[in-house]
Amino acid sequence: APKSHPLNVTGSSDVRQAVPAEGLVSILKKRNDTVGDHPAQMQQKPAKRRVRFQEIDDNLDQDEVGSGSCILLILLCLATVFLSVGGTALYCTLGNMESAVCTDFADNMDFYYTRLLQGVAGLKHWVYLS
Repeated sequence: APKSHPLNVTGSSDVRQAVPAEGLVSILKKRNDTVGDHPAQMQQKPAKRRVRFQEIDDNLDQDEVGSGSCILLILLCLATVFLSVGGTALYCTLGNMESAVCTDFADNMDFYYTRLLQGVAGLKHWVYLS
């Protein structure tokens, strides 16, 4: 009695090979050289492709790119600080002045404004001495 394949659920040992339709080529099976219309094409090896990499000749100096990005970063930081302080000041002007956010903001602004005035006074003193 013929043995059935362990994966065969039906129990029959009859294995049939499907005949492909005319003109269809299986990508799973290796073709024989005698099968097909052009047996000479199967014997030819595909042409080797050569890939050449070429560096792009850019005229930008790395120092110029670095300094430009540094200036952009500083401008973005200043814009962020300006928007944050301005937004908080606008909120405190139009909103509840007695809120905890506004009282902390007013205390911080007083502190930094006083430090700024002291720095400007020191700078004026240093400029006038020299």
